[in-house]
Amino acid sequence: MFSYEKGLGMRNLLFISIITFFLQSCAPIVGTIGMVSLGAASKEKGLGTSINDNLIKTKISNLIYKHNEDLIADTKVFVNNGSVLFTGKLNNPNDKIEFSKLAWNIKGVKEVNNEIQVTDISSIKNIARDIASLGEIRARIMSDISINSLNFSIDVVNDKAYISGVANDELEMNLVKSHASSARFIKEVYNYIILNKDTR
Repeated sequence: MFSYEKGLGMRNLLFISIITFFLQSCAPIVGTIGMVSLGAASKEKGLGTSINDNLIKTKISNLIYKHNEDLIADTKVFVNNGSVLFTGKLNNPNDKIEFSKLAWNIKGVKEVNNEIQVTDISSIKNIARDIASLGEIRARIMSDISINSLNFSIDVVNDKAYISGVANDELEMNLVKSHASSARFIKEVYNYIILNKDTR
């Protein structure tokens, strides 16, 4: 006998199957990466959120692959409720910066934490000064009540600040730029911030 509970279970199974097919067909390059943790994660944060997180992860992985397919093997991407975490190792600091930029271009991303370690530091002239500048900029942004600090990523390499993220308006974007350029050792600021009204 067909019951309501069995019917509901079949509908959920069909829904998951369709979404799985959709994710894989939308991202044929590395489309299956984002589906690995769907079963376990969906129990904790809900099916809808898990699907959205895995879709974000798949899109980011595809962008990284298109940027440089060799970088996939040494890095990992985690997404939890729209918060992106990068881990792993890269040789070039510019690739680390690129990861943050790529992530912020994906709709649904609310925060980017880039914990990738740069292994080749021969091109970095003054690590201590860059670390000091990074800390100063982050402190300035976090203390400014007009800025949602979670919406921005900051990287500093050779006295150059690279800012990315999503600003609510031009005022917030300009405030972030101002804080970055005001840091003691910063000589240049590269702005990759997207306005919230932009379609991502």
